[in-house]
Amino acid sequence: MRRSILIAVGARAIRSLTAAGSRSGRFPALDQNSSFLGPEPQGKDTRKWHIRDKRKLSNRLREFFIYSPALGRTVGVRVLLPGIPQEVSPVIHLYHGSGDDFRSWTDFGSAEELTLDSPYLVVMPDAGAGTYSRVAVDREVHDWPTFHTKEIPEFLRKNFSVDFAPENQLLAGLSMGGYGAMKYAAWHPDRYSWAAAFSSPLDPLSAIPAFDIIAMREGAKSMTLFGDPVTDRSEWIANSPYGLAENLHGLHLWLSAGSGSLEESKDRDLLETMVNQQGERFSARLNALDIRHSWFPRTTGLHNWTSWERELGAWLKTLRRQRDYASSDHRSIERRGGSPDAYRGGNSSIRRGAPRVADGGEFSYLTGHALFDIHGWRVEISRRRAQIVCFGSVSTAGFSLTGTGSFRVRTPGLYEPGRRYDVSVSGPTGSNDYSQRADKKGRLTFTGRLAAAMHDPIIPSKRTQHFSTVGQSEVTAVHIASAPDDSTVPDPAHADADSHMETTSGDRGFRGTVSFTPATEG
Repeated sequence: MRRSILIAVGARAIRSLTAAGSRSGRFPALDQNSSFLGPEPQGKDTRKWHIRDKRKLSNRLREFFIYSPALGRTVGVRVLLPGIPQEVSPVIHLYHGSGDDFRSWTDFGSAEELTLDSPYLVVMPDAGAGTYSRVAVDREVHDWPTFHTKEIPEFLRKNFSVDFAPENQLLAGLSMGGYGAMKYAAWHPDRYSWAAAFSSPLDPLSAIPAFDIIAMREGAKSMTLFGDPVTDRSEWIANSPYGLAENLHGLHLWLSAGSGSLEESKDRDLLETMVNQQGERFSARLNALDIRHSWFPRTTGLHNWTSWERELGAWLKTLRRQRDYASSDHRSIERRGGSPDAYRGGNSSIRRGAPRVADGGEFSYLTGHALFDIHGWRVEISRRRAQIVCFGSVSTAGFSLTGTGSFRVRTPGLYEPGRRYDVSVSGPTGSNDYSQRADKKGRLTFTGRLAAAMHDPIIPSKRTQHFSTVGQSEVTAVHIASAPDDSTVPDPAHADADSHMETTSGDRGFRGTVSFTPATEG
């Protein structure tokens, strides 16, 4: 009880101080400025990211200042070249915590020394106050996820020789940086192979004051990061590694946290104790989902750079052992006359438990996004309210889609171009049958309605609070098989128009799951 009171009082005090700092223009997003570069770009120069300045700080360390359209301003990025030169390098995306910046890992965490004998290119982008989320600041929106997961890869692709295969893309971070690493891995499990979090809060719903404080340090108003934890619960889950843990199947996960105390002291670091408890809960969640991971609850350790330098070093040693193991398997396969293509770069490309989704293998995906791409599938959902969508059991044999609103799903090129497929739609309101042809790239497209969503009440009240979740557990459905008498395959050049026409004719009021069977020779 006493500890809860102390945390509440401390959170209130920090919130007041950071709010005062924001009003006076003192918070990380403004302190880490680029005024030495002159005025920010204007007009057409703001449409694309571009490098405004770059420096060589050592034989391996480079510093860049990049204008980001996602952020609407210039931010810093540091890059460590591989200690062991590579023709094409794997990449570690290394994130800082709240109160730090893009310089911190090399200035305080010995990142340059610890990576001296590794083959990884290490990119350390700025993250402002450390929300690793979209933040509304006055009339601006700071879109940190887009900067980190879209613009930074484009920057790397243009300026360095790096390997973007998932097995050679790794994420890691300390404190809020570990939250960002684990969240981006849950959002994009098809892009990364490793995610490591050192002393990180991984369940925002159990650390609401901390996330609120960090958002205010960015300049946002209180309780605007993910909204109200009750009425906007879906937004909190959509930004929670704990809530999206199901997406982490097959990735290599590393979690660690100190105890919050040192052997020679009786003082407690409440922040480190809190993230230690979150790590324990997250580990239990992963165990319940049968997701393999490494969890290291340290018997000592505070929320400081001494701990994080130790954890980065320990994680890099694990990567080195993994790389050596993959190399020995590579040599073993070659001795047996097998193909070494499965072992590219620094890590084994065979992810634990990962299906061959490129060939139509099964996967499931949980998200709060209305538009998303995953393993080549593109899903668009038109909805009135935020919701968690389950795109489940997805394979050439079928998939399920939950939620309210309307949807459009386009498959990867898994089908025979120009072949006709029979589509049978079933759901809560009945069934509907139609046919369409795969387009010239072997894709099928489905459009239709999910469960009906009730309109927002004019006057919200306790009696209408349930409206926001009505229908979200409904499942939408489609079965597909190649047409048995389709002996003539039309010119694929006409397949797109034919597919669009027939898909539209099959839209009439269907709700349900989508499952289908791949084409067979005949």
